[in-house]
Amino acid sequence: SQVSVERLDALARDRRFVRNLDRVHGDLQDYLSGDRWYQRWAAEHPEAPAAIGYFSAEFGISKVLPQYSGGLGILAGDHLKAASDIGAPLIGVGLLYHHGYFIQSLNAQGWQQERYPVNDFYTLPLRLVKDSQGQDLKISVALPRGPVVARIWCVEVGRVQLYLLDTNIEDNQDAEYRDITDRLYGGDSVTRIQQEIVLGVGGLRALRALGLSPTVYHMNEGHAAFLTLALLKDMDGNEEKTRDKCIFTTHTPVP
Repeated sequence: SQVSVERLDALARDRRFVRNLDRVHGDLQDYLSGDRWYQRWAAEHPEAPAAIGYFSAEFGISKVLPQYSGGLGILAGDHLKAASDIGAPLIGVGLLYHHGYFIQSLNAQGWQQERYPVNDFYTLPLRLVKDSQGQDLKISVALPRGPVVARIWCVEVGRVQLYLLDTNIEDNQDAEYRDITDRLYGGDSVTRIQQEIVLGVGGLRALRALGLSPTVYHMNEGHAAFLTLALLKDMDGNEEKTRDKCIFTTHTPVP
């Protein structure tokens, strides 16, 4: 987005550059479309999951997409990248934060300073998901003060799609609801619970709205725990079937 039109025109006339670009593009298409380890393995194992929902509060994919604060996000981002490399049918689900996590620096006195740069989604490697009428695809989740609405963005992480929910939209007249996806780990305990409800319950509804029904659901830490209640409702209260569909991993095990 920061390259001038004149520079792009010059590159388009550079045959060496275009040849290299075509080669890189061809390599990418081979990576995205060819069978990989999982496809070969699944052919011999009919019980292999056709799709796996992977829920996390943060994803550390690239510094140009500041949706992470530390190790938990890097772990989640690495899971998506590794799944892409082996062809595993992982589907990422998270929240899209307008300020993300703060950037740290030290002042002249040695004290930490924090700043929260605003993320301009339209300059990031994201796309809005549209419905069949070409409108933004949205879902809603009931909260005590009324329903909160979220639109859905998609990040292509190689072969893996990561879907992120954004509540900072005009449909939410309540400023508190728009702020649910303002900052990663921001706000008070009420904000945190709202984020976790939108992630768990809203994330499942987003997958349903997209026509996706994962065989299993992986929760990276407890931030998406409300997913289990949404699944339980889908399963008509059958706890055993719900449990069979859920995987949970914790980042820092403690007694």
